[in-house]
Amino acid sequence: MKSSHVLALLGGAVIGATLALLFAPAKGGETREKIKETVDKGVDGIKKEYHKRFPKNQEEGLEA
Repeated sequence: MKSSHVLALLGGAVIGATLALLFAPAKGGETREKIKETVDKGVDGIKKEYHKRFPKNQEEGLEA
C-alpha cells in the first residue's frame, strides 16, 4: 500500500470519528474534549506513519 493511501486512510478515520462525536448526544464541553482527544490521536498516528515511511527526512533533521 502506498504511503499516501495510508495517510488518506488515517485522515479519513480521524474525520469519521470526529463526525461521529459531533452527532453523539453529549454536552458541548464533553464533545469538544472528545474531538480534541480524537484529533490528537489521529495527528500522532499520522506523524508516526510519516516517520516510519520517510526515515531519511528524520535523520537529516527535516522533520515536518
